[in-house]
Amino acid sequence: MATRAELKKLAYLRLKEADALYRAELYDGVAYLCGYCIEFALKARICKVLGVSEYPDAGRLRQAYAVHDLSQLLLLAGLQPKVGPANAELFKNWSIAAEWRPERRYDPPGTFTRQMAHDLLEAIRSRRNGVLTWLVKRW
Repeated sequence: MATRAELKKLAYLRLKEADALYRAELYDGVAYLCGYCIEFALKARICKVLGVSEYPDAGRLRQAYAVHDLSQLLLLAGLQPKVGPANAELFKNWSIAAEWRPERRYDPPGTFTRQMAHDLLEAIRSRRNGVLTWLVKRW
């Protein structure tokens, strides 16, 4: 099980890796890693909410917490009510990021264009209302 501190480091590492793949014009990889960036950030937040140092994804808790669905993780993080039309820019960015699924690893090469990868990166790291930027203040 990953600790809260490890999840935070992994979120930043996946963003850094996604950035490198963008510069290398490997846009499908960008999309894949951006999803994990947000997943790890949400799981770090869940650790905070639960008051635990390690993410609870084993044993009896596995069914509830060993998930990759960003919308479900947002709910478990207690943040679902905060991501809505009241904050239009965050809502738009979340809508872009939340389309991620781990099954994307099976998408055919070229599924993501340069523009799509750019939009996803910006939705996550935008200084004002990027999803990761917003989550970092809450994890």
